[in-house]
Amino acid sequence: MADSSILPAERPSLLRPALALAAVVGFFGFHGTGGEWLDFQVQSWFWDGRDWLIPKNPGWFHKLAYTGPKVVLSAFALWLLWAIAFPARSPAWLGRRRAAYVIVSMAVVSLVSVQLRSVTQMATPRDLTTYGAVAPNAWEHLLLFDVKPAGYPSHAFPAGHASGGFALLCLAFAWDTAAARRRGFLIGGVYGGLMGLYQIARGEHFLSHTLATAALAWLLSAALARWLKPAEVSSTN
Repeated sequence: MADSSILPAERPSLLRPALALAAVVGFFGFHGTGGEWLDFQVQSWFWDGRDWLIPKNPGWFHKLAYTGPKVVLSAFALWLLWAIAFPARSPAWLGRRRAAYVIVSMAVVSLVSVQLRSVTQMATPRDLTTYGAVAPNAWEHLLLFDVKPAGYPSHAFPAGHASGGFALLCLAFAWDTAAARRRGFLIGGVYGGLMGLYQIARGEHFLSHTLATAALAWLLSAALARWLKPAEVSSTN
């Protein structure tokens, strides 16, 4: 018989995010699946044959759309550190345990996403001859499981910028109610999705890079929730 004392948020499924990540990797990682076509199809919405919908350095707009979300995430992280250091002065609905889980998840998701890129060796659209890149920094498009030549770019898969937003998927596991779960998925999905879309629109990432980041963030957040148990009711909360 199942142990009814275990709150749903304490043991979130790892199978579903693992399957989602495997599906993204498989669909976009091999030739003939349709993943490469989909990546290029989405990218064509933002490429006019000469430049991207959003230029490389669009001035103040870039500061607002790129730097702005990162500043918000940094401010949120500082607030979480405050809640950890001074739980008595923090909202009762947060607490030290939840704050610690959220900030650890945000750090782990971002760190793993960035470090994995040296292993996956994937190029951004801006690196490719298809989108106007010229020698000596121009490459042909290769998929995840293709053999890469020496010097091939390795700064694209998963997407580093969007990982900060998708890391907020951890909010879905910090509380033990269905409403909180839905709210967390909505916040993390929308925030990360918008950050990822901005990068796609300026040729810095393919759709596959962003989807892989979302699935990875989901998996890591669920795994950390099982370990740190943020929804557990105790005196430390």
